[in-house]
Amino acid sequence: MSPTDPKATSAVLVAAGRSTRMGEGSQRKPFLLLEGRTVLEHACAALDGAASVAEIVVVACPEDLDRIRKLAAASLSMGKVRRVVPGGDHRADSVAAGAEAADPKFPLILVHDAARPLVLPDLVERAIAVAAVRGSAVVAIPATDTIKTSSDGQRSESTLDRSVLWCAQTPQVFRAAVLKELLERARRDGMRPTDEAALHESCVGPVPIVQGDPGNLKLTWPEDLACAAALLRERTARSSKR
Repeated sequence: MSPTDPKATSAVLVAAGRSTRMGEGSQRKPFLLLEGRTVLEHACAALDGAASVAEIVVVACPEDLDRIRKLAAASLSMGKVRRVVPGGDHRADSVAAGAEAADPKFPLILVHDAARPLVLPDLVERAIAVAAVRGSAVVAIPATDTIKTSSDGQRSESTLDRSVLWCAQTPQVFRAAVLKELLERARRDGMRPTDEAALHESCVGPVPIVQGDPGNLKLTWPEDLACAAALLRERTARSSKR
């Protein structure tokens, strides 16, 4: 991928979470096994399969750096991993560390959660293509559940209009210079966004939506791992029939 290509992208793969909701004593999510490969390898394989992704920067817990570097050196699916860097206390800190480590010659930075190992290369490419033209892109799917608000976690107080609600996923893609500026602003102002699109929305403006995939699920609870394994087996079965 030539740096002069407007779709040339550095992918920041965020794998610095503590995985507290996966249950006491469980491994952190990047190292959980999913159909014979780690979650981190699956996520890297999807990014590796996207032609516009020129490199991958993995952001990890400081104590996991050596383990991930050894895994990257041995795994064919992690061939685009160029750097493994320590994350911070908050998501924005970790993304900023990855963006700082990205090669500055590539015009776009993609942020993806390692906890979404089932993303497909085609979805990655579609998000990059939109960002290359419009400056940013967020992958999202329409909300299908009825969404309630509750200030105390015990009583339903109001119902939101589902027709205007979208569930954000990753990847999210931005022009590199813009993302770095937004992350610096977040650090300076003490902002703690739950995703990068929120920063762009509040400081720059709306972010184009790229229709996501319900199969691009996020591993949060122990049960999610079983769902992801079933989806992978279904994909493998479909591929074998072609």
